[in-house]
Amino acid sequence: MKKTLHHCECPLTTMISVYMIITSAATTALAKGFMECNLSEATGARQCFGAVGQPLIFNLPNAASTDIRLTKDGKYMMFKIKKNQILTNNESGIFTNQTYKLNNATKNYTGDYQMEEWYFNGTSLKNVTVHLEIQAPVSEPAVSQMCLSPEEMKVSCSSEGDVKEFSLSLDGYVLMRTRTYSQSQRNWTVATQSLTGITDKQDKANVSSVSIRLHGQLTGNLTCHVQNNVSRDEKVIHLKSCKGTAFEDCVSGFSVVTVAVIAGVTILLLLVTLCVGLKHIRKKTRLMTVNEGK
Repeated sequence: MKKTLHHCECPLTTMISVYMIITSAATTALAKGFMECNLSEATGARQCFGAVGQPLIFNLPNAASTDIRLTKDGKYMMFKIKKNQILTNNESGIFTNQTYKLNNATKNYTGDYQMEEWYFNGTSLKNVTVHLEIQAPVSEPAVSQMCLSPEEMKVSCSSEGDVKEFSLSLDGYVLMRTRTYSQSQRNWTVATQSLTGITDKQDKANVSSVSIRLHGQLTGNLTCHVQNNVSRDEKVIHLKSCKGTAFEDCVSGFSVVTVAVIAGVTILLLLVTLCVGLKHIRKKTRLMTVNEGK
């Protein structure tokens, strides 16, 4: 049965406030397939992406009559081909049909790659720069609802991985769409070590989360969609009204208990006051009796 938004006096947009939390966490599930970076196109700068733990392929130009060199961040030599002979292959990549394949990509592969090509006589033919970013694929989002009062609720959505965008919608109505801070500016500099030989906590993924506040009587199917450049996922939950929930029953019960406690304390204070008064009267009566006797 189709669910619709309950009527509310206030505009929905005025009920929404957004919070962003980014903390470190463990690695996530891996994306399927592999990513490619094309180095065979015309001269210029471009960008490509890869997934943590997945193969990475560089498409190369036809080097039958040219020399090729690929470097990272202007320092680290990936490979060098001279007169159809592989002189350097520091990453033990596989050359097949004008491609260079690396297995099990890590975040250390993130950086700027420069492919230079010359004729055998030393004349420069091509110079291509590619910025590569390795991202941890996103996980299935975790979505939760919490009633703050019968008139207000808080909905949260979190996901592991390098989340670049969140989207929350209720029965197809977009509540919010936000992007996290990009991590593409990090430079993983390597001088003499193999890129695959460095396995530190840089490959740990992140946990990103967003929270919104909505009117407490809204109901329907809430969808949280997360994605980055190498993966995407979503989760749907049924949003329940906070009116008549355990929260409201708890508040009502708390009120009854509070009234009972206040009444009990008041009676106790009256009894104490009465006892003190009676004691004072008896003491005064005894003093008067003694005085009369004298």
